[in-house]
Amino acid sequence: MKAFQKILVSIMLTFSFVAAYAQMEELPKSDTAGVTGGAVIGAVTIDGKTYQQFALRTDIPIGKFGFGIDIQLLFDENGQIRKDEWDEWQDYIDKIYYIRYGKKDDPFYIRLGGLDYTYLGYANIVNGYSNMIQYPSRRRYGGELSFWIPAERYKGMPVAGGEFFFNDMKELFVESPRKSAMLVGSRIFYRPLRFLEFGVTGVADLNEYNAFEDRDGDGVPNLIDLYPRDKNLATDMDKISLNDWNYLLNDTYWGPTREERYQKLLSLGLVPADTLRMENLFNLNNQTSKMFAYSFDIGIPIARKENFKFDIYSHITQLRGENRTYGWGVAIPGIRMILGTSNVQNFLTFKAEYRRSSKEFLFGYFNNTYELERAQFIGRDSVITKQQKLIAIQQELNGIYASAELNMFGYIVGYAGYQDLTGSDKTHMRSLHGEVRMGETLKKMLHFADLKGYYIQNNVQDFRQWKTPSSLVGFNIGYNYKGAIVGIDYRWTFQDLDGNGIIKGSAETIKTISFRTAVTF
Repeated sequence: MKAFQKILVSIMLTFSFVAAYAQMEELPKSDTAGVTGGAVIGAVTIDGKTYQQFALRTDIPIGKFGFGIDIQLLFDENGQIRKDEWDEWQDYIDKIYYIRYGKKDDPFYIRLGGLDYTYLGYANIVNGYSNMIQYPSRRRYGGELSFWIPAERYKGMPVAGGEFFFNDMKELFVESPRKSAMLVGSRIFYRPLRFLEFGVTGVADLNEYNAFEDRDGDGVPNLIDLYPRDKNLATDMDKISLNDWNYLLNDTYWGPTREERYQKLLSLGLVPADTLRMENLFNLNNQTSKMFAYSFDIGIPIARKENFKFDIYSHITQLRGENRTYGWGVAIPGIRMILGTSNVQNFLTFKAEYRRSSKEFLFGYFNNTYELERAQFIGRDSVITKQQKLIAIQQELNGIYASAELNMFGYIVGYAGYQDLTGSDKTHMRSLHGEVRMGETLKKMLHFADLKGYYIQNNVQDFRQWKTPSSLVGFNIGYNYKGAIVGIDYRWTFQDLDGNGIIKGSAETIKTISFRTAVTF
């Protein structure tokens, strides 16, 4: 803790940064120039089952307001509509993809619904968080808000402001877990001088187990519940009363010993192979696991011109559980540069940090794959949370983080982000994020609506295993053909169900495939 205090003092004496503008320039814009929409027809795979879908999606800007509507009908092989999309009041909220007012860089901005990329401050705690990572199999209804107060003495630049986000309002209304909660976070800043800013960030996941859905409210997550719509059943054994079970296994007609009787009954298909009952499974009722993170940041811009911006900054972060204090991490220093041209405002965006951390710490804890890592099953009766994985980090680490986005005059846009932190015994904590997409200029020339490929892997020792629970891989292709758009969205995520550290088999690889035909109006 003394080391943490010393570093905090050193930061306060050295660096500061105007984080509001730095953050705003990095975020994608959510507004549109006019009403757009599409009718989508094709196939989509959800929970390993393929459905034919018909969907109507629109983006409607009205002044500073904007609305995104996503109405989807899924038909199974019998032509029946998937009822899970329409049988609860929360399902109707899902049809609203987003509602917004303003843009991210306006004095006031708010968005409710799907969050594609959410950051707070320098992204040292919340780094590209998305509540749509499991869409469309799971839809969350979150929100983000930002505001700033201009000052005449700062020539209209902000004197103070803040940011806020939450992941899913529906987590407040679930029947199980019984203690409802959400992931929430906020950052506020104040500028005592024009080129000096102080910021404070706090984030809390008030129940990591809310990563699991429990539709019938029996406390058994859908992922391991064989009967997710029946509150009285979770396994095949739940169909057999204890009296009937004991009667069968005590009947000597089936064999001389209890084990031989069970094997005989099993061979005849009269009893299930899995003898676990609901009470033997992991249950969400009355269980919570809380996680907190907070940080302090300061900085100063070195240059701020129309086509060139350069800033230096620093931040320090502490992680804490409900009953345990974890580690801390610091960036000394961090730099950010934006280089523009006459044709492209952000031709090159570069960011780099020297990072140091104690044991039991991760930078960007709430990242773009957080909802996949938040809590995971190992088998059917054991759960590990992302918080518990911190305990395995038992070394102080130091190293670099760097990211760069290059916009080649609207033809090709490439992004690469890399972290490599090293411990005393050469233990590494590495992360990689790569993305290549077609720019707007080339799209118009070749009549593409979308062309993008991406790969993300967070906090691993090395990249030899490209499939991990923190990996996300996918590509999008969309082509304009005579007024229509035909395309495919393909995404892979992974889960380590048996806990052996290796992703193997179809059960541990989750594919989300969507073929679409859209008519834009």
